[in-house]
Amino acid sequence: MANDTINPTDWVAVAARAQAFQALHLAGLGEKGTTEKARFLMILGLSRADAAALLRSSDDSLRVMFAREAKKEPAPGAKAPAEVA
Repeated sequence: MANDTINPTDWVAVAARAQAFQALHLAGLGEKGTTEKARFLMILGLSRADAAALLRSSDDSLRVMFAREAKKEPAPGAKAPAEVA
């Protein structure tokens, strides 16, 4: 008698995650930061939550990292600060 409480494995999702992990490796992003890797995975079509899970992070953690990174970036067209001699 089969146990009805066991959820069947979604093999399509497993294969997709494995291919996304391989794509990270083949793209040479092994030494890059978590946000760069997450952005790459999201471009491939993964949700932020799925990208976070693949990178052993959480959706909220990635959200905060993206927000902090956005605050650091200068506004488009803004001049870089002058260097001190």
